[in-house]
Amino acid sequence: MRIGLLISEFNDDDELNLCLGADQAAKDLGVELVIFPGKFIIADKNFDKDCPYEYQHQVVYDYCIDAGFDGIIVDIEKIGKNVPILRKEAFLNQFGKKPLLTITEQEGFKQVKYKDVDYYEIGHLAIEQMISKISGNNVKANRKALKKFSADDYKNTIGRVSKIANLIINNECYDNYELGIKKIADAGLKNFEVFILEEPTECSQKKGWKVPKNCKILFSVHDGISEKNVSFTDREISGIFNETKIEGTIVIKNFFRKNEQIGFLLTEFTEDFRIGYFSDFIEIIVNGGNNIAFLQRLLSNVEQELTECQEELAREGSVLDHIGDKDYLTDLPNRRGFFAKAYDYLKENFQDGTYAVVSYIDMDSLKNINAIHGHDEGDNAVRRVAQILKEVFGEQSICGRIRGDEFAVIQITDEEDKAEMLRIEMARQNNKLFMENTKYLNHLIYSICEFDYEESLSLREMLKETDDNLKNMRRMETVGK
Repeated sequence: MRIGLLISEFNDDDELNLCLGADQAAKDLGVELVIFPGKFIIADKNFDKDCPYEYQHQVVYDYCIDAGFDGIIVDIEKIGKNVPILRKEAFLNQFGKKPLLTITEQEGFKQVKYKDVDYYEIGHLAIEQMISKISGNNVKANRKALKKFSADDYKNTIGRVSKIANLIINNECYDNYELGIKKIADAGLKNFEVFILEEPTECSQKKGWKVPKNCKILFSVHDGISEKNVSFTDREISGIFNETKIEGTIVIKNFFRKNEQIGFLLTEFTEDFRIGYFSDFIEIIVNGGNNIAFLQRLLSNVEQELTECQEELAREGSVLDHIGDKDYLTDLPNRRGFFAKAYDYLKENFQDGTYAVVSYIDMDSLKNINAIHGHDEGDNAVRRVAQILKEVFGEQSICGRIRGDEFAVIQITDEEDKAEMLRIEMARQNNKLFMENTKYLNHLIYSICEFDYEESLSLREMLKETDDNLKNMRRMETVGK
């Protein structure tokens, strides 16, 4: 027999004692009890626009409607304290003809019978009378005095909550899943199951919500041990209480990301819940863990997209000046990095008695290499050219990959005619490059121009002249072919 108990929140002493009494009676009488802490029913007229997600707490009650409970107990006065009588009636009527008892009097509905007793005793009576209503049998649970919850008990519970929060917030549960579960169990949460919805489901006061049909179990932990081969197993939400392996009384909590429900948690009802906010702590921790995992996935996806974007830009010969300052493939500065370094380099070193040697190098055959032999081979060709440029121009220069198939180099020297020496060395390296690969032609077209120091001479002017010279050389190559 499975009974649902709908309450407001555990930090209400009456509600907490009601749950403790119902839990003790359910265990004694062999009843499966599920507690639904949904705070308060919210009506449109008292909807707080400053708390747009407050509505989400109450939707946990909806899981009780189609989940095959044999009976439902509702503390309607507590959870409906902010709404009129008709709204309370509408809430109770949604459970149809299921056996239902209310803790306080509500016209048209059966109430738990009691007189001059505390909420702990009412919890016992509610379970006993619900069993009688369902089966027709009068039963009596053994009464046990409510155990005193000491200052040490409070301290131990807070310690467990802190450990669990630190494990999740400090990302100690994601790199090693099994170790993470063990740490959470060692911290005190030993029996729980976490489910995620197939798709995030909008849940808002304006648009309402509907319980999804299916979910996937993320993980299932019992006695501190994670169940093997259970992750992402498909489940029907209406049957989750039939399939759970958590023994004893269960608490269900939803977790959200803004206005979308992501999933829900089933956890064992333990002495820790006697700290009223323990339930909220667990909800916050689960939400925090979910959001951290979401942000990690988002960051990973963004990083992947940036890498793919950079690869695509590189392969299409587009400008790489909006992604960092380094080229991922060659470890040289990209366009943005090159110009930033080149301006500083020129400002510090270009002075009377020196010469600026500016070079443009074009990988004329890169597109054909990519098209015929694939981008991996094209990447190898790019890296080989970068290596050659480092050897030719040396460390006393600024070399960058400014487009997918184009490099630029600037060098300040006090050697006149250094450009001619570099042209000779580039010709030698170009021939060597041509000879060392039999699969394809890796051919370079390059322009190397030398400029005497002039105070008015700008980097832009030098680059333009070098680029114009490279364009002329490309035209000559085309005519020659």
